[in-house]
Amino acid sequence: MLLALVLVTSPALAADRVSELFNRANALAGQRSWDAAANQYREVVRLAPTFPEAHYKLGLALQAMGDFDGAVNEFRQALRLKPEFLEARSGLGLALMRGGQMDLAIAEFRDVTKLEPGLAVAHYNLANALASKGDLDAAIASFREAIRLRPDFAPAHNNLANTLRSQGKAEEAVVEYREAMRLSKPQAYLYFNLANALADAGKFGEAIDQYGQALALEPNDAEIHNNLGVAHTAQGNLDKAADEYRQAITLQPDFARAHYNVGLLLDRRGDRNAAMNEYGEAVRLKPDYAAAHFSMGKALEKNGRLQDALAHFRTSWELDPQNHDSLFEYERMLGASRQSVTPETTTH
Repeated sequence: MLLALVLVTSPALAADRVSELFNRANALAGQRSWDAAANQYREVVRLAPTFPEAHYKLGLALQAMGDFDGAVNEFRQALRLKPEFLEARSGLGLALMRGGQMDLAIAEFRDVTKLEPGLAVAHYNLANALASKGDLDAAIASFREAIRLRPDFAPAHNNLANTLRSQGKAEEAVVEYREAMRLSKPQAYLYFNLANALADAGKFGEAIDQYGQALALEPNDAEIHNNLGVAHTAQGNLDKAADEYRQAITLQPDFARAHYNVGLLLDRRGDRNAAMNEYGEAVRLKPDYAAAHFSMGKALEKNGRLQDALAHFRTSWELDPQNHDSLFEYERMLGASRQSVTPETTTH
């Protein structure tokens, strides 16, 4: 009689194997080898499906890989196993937010702030989600709460400043950007953000200095060159502005806004045909660029191409219905074109 040989793995050996795989996965995650880490975490949850930390770490890896739906599933599995797992609830909120499910993300972040009201990062995450949804007053309140709980929270100061700036509160934004810079090591985006707020506040000289600091750290950033050009234009330094716009286009040839700004500069210098070429390039690169359509319409009208100008004014207005200048120019030209039609002569 033949007896089947059955191999039995002891619980201790299985636990050792899970621990080994989990540590290996953590090491890979620490190296940002997300795909390899996710594979190891998957093996861990296969061997130990009730291990909430493994589901959580797999969720983090999937989120880093851009698989937000997969991350959401893993975070929810971790929470099913361990409902009080705040890190998993925060991870779930972030995955929902990055996956575009803003209302669900806000609900998760609110739950975290209720469970742990003294956790600054929970209020910070909630504020970011509220700002992304457009609830700016609530976002500002949550950023301020995060900062109250943790005054040295540099990203909260920076994102509070971003939100204030989007409300047109440039001077308040400048204060918060400066605080974020004081609390952080020098970084180009901090100088850039501060420069933008200073420009909004009309302090173009100071803005130029800060753009220069940003470029010292990131000399090949097209957007910094473009915005520096805008500040030089506001100061009347047109040659310097032209140099910055051209540098931006050299670095990023498909940068529609830089082409548009070159067009404005050429128009200001009276070179209308060259300006129209730049407006045209801006519109080609970004067909929904309302301001470029408007400026093209103005230039075409001056060149006597009235029907083409009318079409661009109409497009500008359709793209940006709140732009009353576009509507005014469209209706003005439409009325003029109708008045220019001479009724047929009749004989009696």
